[in-house]
Amino acid sequence: MSLQGTARVRYFEQGSPVGEREAYCCGYADTAGESHSAYWPHIAYFCPYCGEIWGRELLIPQFSYKPIPQQPWVIESRRCAKHGDGLFLTGKPLDGCSPELLRREALLLLNRYSQESQQ
Repeated sequence: MSLQGTARVRYFEQGSPVGEREAYCCGYADTAGESHSAYWPHIAYFCPYCGEIWGRELLIPQFSYKPIPQQPWVIESRRCAKHGDGLFLTGKPLDGCSPELLRREALLLLNRYSQESQQ
C-alpha cells in the first residue's frame, strides 16, 4: 500500500534560515498494516574544497505516518558559494519554494554569471 504526504524543508546557510519549500514524500504500509515513510533524512552540505558544513536542509514531516530514518542526518558533498555554486535547489522542483529561498538561489546564479562574464 502506497502512502503520500508532504513535508516542510527548511534551509539554513551558516546557521541562518534562508527559506523553505514544500516537498512531496511517499511512504508504505508494512505487512502488519503500520504506516511508515520512506527514508527522508536531514542533509548537511559539506564543501569538499574548504571543508566547511555550509548549509543544512531540515525536513519537518507533515504526514500522519512516522518517518523511519536510521541515520537522521546525511552529508552531501556540494561546494559552498565561495568555492562553487552554493545552491540548495539543484535538481529539485521549484514550486512550493518560499520567495526568500528562490531569491537567494537567483542571486547566486546572477552573481556567478556576472563573475564569469567579466573574465
